[in-house]
Amino acid sequence: MNTFDVVVIGGGPGGERAAIQAARAGKRVALVERENVVGGMRVNWGTIPSKTLRESAVFVHGLRHNRLDGIKVEIADTITIPELKYREQRVVQRELELILSSLTRYAIEIVRGEGRFVDPHTVAVHGADGRMRLRLRGDVIVIAVGSSPNRPADVRFDDETVFDSTTVLRLPRMPQSMIVLGAGVIGVEYASIFSALGVAVTLVDTRADLLPFVDREIASLLRRELQRLGTVFVPNDQYAAVERIDGAPPAVRVTTRSGNVLEADALLYCVGRDGNTRGIGLEAIGITPDPRGLIKVNEHFQTAHPHIYAVGDVVGYPALASTSMEQGRQAIRHAFGIPGPRLRTERLPFAIYAIPEVSYIGETEEALRQQGLPYVVGRGHYEMNPRGQIVGASGGLVKLLFARETMRLAGVHIIGHTASELIHTGQAFLDSGADATHIAETLYNYPTFSDMYRHAALVALRAAADDAPPPAA
Repeated sequence: MNTFDVVVIGGGPGGERAAIQAARAGKRVALVERENVVGGMRVNWGTIPSKTLRESAVFVHGLRHNRLDGIKVEIADTITIPELKYREQRVVQRELELILSSLTRYAIEIVRGEGRFVDPHTVAVHGADGRMRLRLRGDVIVIAVGSSPNRPADVRFDDETVFDSTTVLRLPRMPQSMIVLGAGVIGVEYASIFSALGVAVTLVDTRADLLPFVDREIASLLRRELQRLGTVFVPNDQYAAVERIDGAPPAVRVTTRSGNVLEADALLYCVGRDGNTRGIGLEAIGITPDPRGLIKVNEHFQTAHPHIYAVGDVVGYPALASTSMEQGRQAIRHAFGIPGPRLRTERLPFAIYAIPEVSYIGETEEALRQQGLPYVVGRGHYEMNPRGQIVGASGGLVKLLFARETMRLAGVHIIGHTASELIHTGQAFLDSGADATHIAETLYNYPTFSDMYRHAALVALRAAADDAPPPAA
């Protein structure tokens, strides 16, 4: 039995930051990781690899379609998987080196194997052969096991024609056509990436509207841009059967419930994710996850056992790398009474790394209307921005929503180049309670995309003035 102040199960972003927070506070920490690398989905199979692939797709698409006047660039008609993987592997390796360096610097003991609860204070670590290697006792235990793509029993994931959002990064060859089942964030991101690479993509959505939680104007612009890339939408439909078509190479056929028959070289299934709680011994400590494998926690991320915390994807929404990291830090702060900031989860910046990017924070027009709150809209267009002209970015939009009575900023919605970066300016304005005049009179570098905040605020101020009642006689 090895005794630690903190035992963390899972080496993804939440577990990593929990372990480092505890070690910085002078605690003895063990980090249990079942994979042969730390970093979890964020570094190895999800966030970092997919965003690196996106940048490669943007680069390839730009060379093919957005050539600068007077400059000729030649690029092969077909991009191979090894060519795309080369950059991704370099980025992932660098991230892993940085994580391992941090864990080593803080003397965190990394234990390879699968952690399973024996009792509320004891975790048994099992090897790949299923045999128990050792037991760890923790005064505090953090569950940070993450999530995995949902895999329905009637879909055969053969990793040759049918993939999920993890295995699609291991495509054996570049397909000429692809069916994407599920038009959530992950589905939309991959649909845009492969469309930009020249793959004929059909995106099947069970809903009528694309990404219904996104501001409707922004979602409409995103759909238009995806269609420009060549993505074909099939709304209000879902699969009834998925069949492999044998051949050299094999293909896949999808029959939908409405009777559509779709065939392609590859299928990407990305409808939901489930918590990785199966097999970690929760039944031994009286914790029952919900049907999606998620663990219920309180505002401090405590489970039914006050000394056992759960953070990251395994607790559900918002399931972002950024929030997972902060949840890990907050869990340790609470466990040991360490002072620190509290995450404001009611207003978070979100980003969809499609092509183009979408990012937003705060209220949407739809939400303001439902609340009966009068508002004013200001828009700054990429095509009217000098920096947009310089880099060849058009079709984008910075949309600001202001409360009509006070003209204080209520929401920021962006689609276009570097939207995920631009949103943080809006986040700062929101958190500071800035109004339209403040935003319009802020000085911005020129030329920059950020200057669209000024333009959007000025538009809103003019609209508010035009809508104002006439002065009393």
